[in-house]
Amino acid sequence: SNRMTTAKRLLDAYSTLSVDAILSPLSNTHFKHQILPASLGMPARSKDDFSKHAAGITSVFETFRMEPQQIFEDEVRNAVVIHAKMIGTLAKGMGEWENECVMMIRLDASGEEVVEVQEFVDSHKAKMMKEKMAP
Repeated sequence: SNRMTTAKRLLDAYSTLSVDAILSPLSNTHFKHQILPASLGMPARSKDDFSKHAAGITSVFETFRMEPQQIFEDEVRNAVVIHAKMIGTLAKGMGEWENECVMMIRLDASGEEVVEVQEFVDSHKAKMMKEKMAP
């Protein structure tokens, strides 16, 4: 389906570490990104804000890939849910990185543009990453 193709395109884009590639499947008019759980205090982001966030994240990795563990397609909600491992090598000799997330990806009516990503991350690892990214 278009939904699955677009969701896979988004996952594959992360491994390029290219912000432009990551932004490519996202809607220009209605996109919203939210990292959960809410206890992390991460703000909801527009496409512009997400672009800045993605640039920060991609800059700390030499290599990165998303390995889907499970994928569910929801035709009624026009969504795809992906449980993925995030595996990479951090820049500046900071070693290997592994985390996991569940991404709830909502798409437009055509299934060709992502309009919303809600991304549940490992809270402990998210805090560790924030410390690693601190100046």
